[in-house]
Amino acid sequence: MKTKLISLLLALCAISAQAQTITDTYWRNAQTGEWLIGFTENHVIYDCRTWDIVARLEKKDKHELTIAEGGDTLNLSVSKQKKGVRKVRFGKDKPVVCEAITTKTLPDYPTRDERTAFKDNGYRSGDSVTIYGWVKNRTPEMLNEDFRRKSVNITIMNLIKGEYEQFNVPLDSLGRYKITIPVLNSSMTYIDWCNTTFFSVIEPGETYFFLYGVKTGQQLVMGKDARLQNELVSYPNELIRHNSIQRYFSNVHQRIIDYGSLTEEEMMSYLDYMKKYKKTQDSLIDLRQKEHPNLSARYTQYMRNTITARVGYKLMESLIFFKESKQLQAFMDYVTQECWSKMVTPYTLHMDLVMMIPMYLDYIEVSRGRIYATDKVLNLERKGFISLTDKERKYLQEYNSKADEFDNKLQGLSREEQKALIDEFNKSEMVTSVVELINRIQKEQTAVSIIDDAQETMKMVKCDSILHDIYIARELCHCIDGTCKPLTDNAIQWVNENIKMDFARQMVMTLHEKYDALLGKDFSNTTSLLSTDKLEGLTEGEQILRELIAPWKGKIILIDVWGTWCGPCRMAMKHSQELYERMKPYNMYFLYLANRSGETSWKNVIKEYNVNGENVGHVNLPAEQQDAVERFLKVNSYPSYFLINREGHLLNINADPRNLDAFEQLVKGMEE
Repeated sequence: MKTKLISLLLALCAISAQAQTITDTYWRNAQTGEWLIGFTENHVIYDCRTWDIVARLEKKDKHELTIAEGGDTLNLSVSKQKKGVRKVRFGKDKPVVCEAITTKTLPDYPTRDERTAFKDNGYRSGDSVTIYGWVKNRTPEMLNEDFRRKSVNITIMNLIKGEYEQFNVPLDSLGRYKITIPVLNSSMTYIDWCNTTFFSVIEPGETYFFLYGVKTGQQLVMGKDARLQNELVSYPNELIRHNSIQRYFSNVHQRIIDYGSLTEEEMMSYLDYMKKYKKTQDSLIDLRQKEHPNLSARYTQYMRNTITARVGYKLMESLIFFKESKQLQAFMDYVTQECWSKMVTPYTLHMDLVMMIPMYLDYIEVSRGRIYATDKVLNLERKGFISLTDKERKYLQEYNSKADEFDNKLQGLSREEQKALIDEFNKSEMVTSVVELINRIQKEQTAVSIIDDAQETMKMVKCDSILHDIYIARELCHCIDGTCKPLTDNAIQWVNENIKMDFARQMVMTLHEKYDALLGKDFSNTTSLLSTDKLEGLTEGEQILRELIAPWKGKIILIDVWGTWCGPCRMAMKHSQELYERMKPYNMYFLYLANRSGETSWKNVIKEYNVNGENVGHVNLPAEQQDAVERFLKVNSYPSYFLINREGHLLNINADPRNLDAFEQLVKGMEE
């Protein structure tokens, strides 16, 4: 502790000492409080750019500089320093009175800013933010370490996918960078400055300059309107960071893992903790505002909303792990009243809010109660998504009442008598027609069912048009990505007519067009799709597997058990060609067994990731045979990998090719 204190004092002393010279000093506009200019040995930071000093004249602490950047040149006059103040003239403009920044972050602004609104572009595609930066005076250790320390990562949240998007930019030899990133609206962002990560807000159309002095720890933000960004750096709210809530959240989930669920008392204790947490953090913000009265209204509001979004997100995430309980409504009531009803726009301002929105709507959809499949099909027809014959409509309308009557007939009968009646009921023309129709509709109309469910859900919570488009676009993107198939024609028509937000509609259509193109891609010449004719009638998993691998005896065989619905499986397949190339010297065969994957989806994934080759085979077994093989292999997760040696023996070893170096060493060891 003593060593850290001494280091901090030395750093602050260094900053103070530097303020007596122009080199390595930074200055703010005394009137507005904004960071205006910075001087280094050979450069000037001004107007969010790094300018080269091409000429200089220094006389008795007065400085005349000519600076140049990107074809622009500018003359600067810097007066003598008096009591930490200099006057800086830019060209022939009136001199600006500037104060030396002698602290690690920008001092409090001289006046309070009462604005509360953020830029809202209506979620328009094509907007961007440009960020310049300088990770200054990097240590020798940072220069010699891995790539991460030689680059900057900027992370924002994709509003439709609900996923982090990372943008990486390398540093030049001095530690400088420039990057332009697309933004849908004003957005929360994480900026990883080599060894330091902080969160900020970026607004469309703006340009920022972020300075991080490694040796001094100095952090400053420049821009036409960078007040909030500097306040977030100056007051990152170490008091209200989410470490405590995350620890409590992890403890709750560990109890669920250990005991299967929480008691009613434990659930309410968890909710009470979250309520208390939110009140405590709000009080800390009040205290900070009192201690620093000039903190902007945007800063105070933003921090309050950050806490609200975090609490709402964590409570909704918890509900996934809770079993049915009367206490769940208490959770939902609190989230509805204290989080959902107090959401702020733009929705992109808080990453936790982006995560909470779909969770909340998903829960509402599930809690709407059981809806008969027959009613859903009839509802789809009423809304024009599908067409039914008179006979189909009649059967659907009659089915529920007939099923209820049948349930009453079963009461008091023996199990054998019930089974006989059920078999007879299921063979009736009405039941077989309804089941066939529902299966067909569900198979072909997944997207329109999702649209219908989402719309019904949003009626209950009275979403605005933006949330409407965001949620339905998200659901459709998940549908396309999950099934690996394009949308049906009537779903496409609905999307084009009803999703008004360009970005949301484009996200859906881009994904649709991707799989539509894959569907049209010729696959007739591939030799990788294996026939299963010789497996007909086989039921034992070991026997089925032996028949599958028989043609490749003498080769090392990697078996990959996967599914089109499995994200990690498909992620691994992205690197299949890299795997094949690395393993060429070992004369291997790669056998892929698909779990419950539709024919179209199965082929589309193989095409998408080019999982083909002369030593590659794909099998899509009927569910019963696939289950038998997986029972024999003892599959308990996806993807699962298994190795068979040249003698045809199944090896009891961890054969995961996602760690390619370790996998190659494993195969190499089999050859020794």
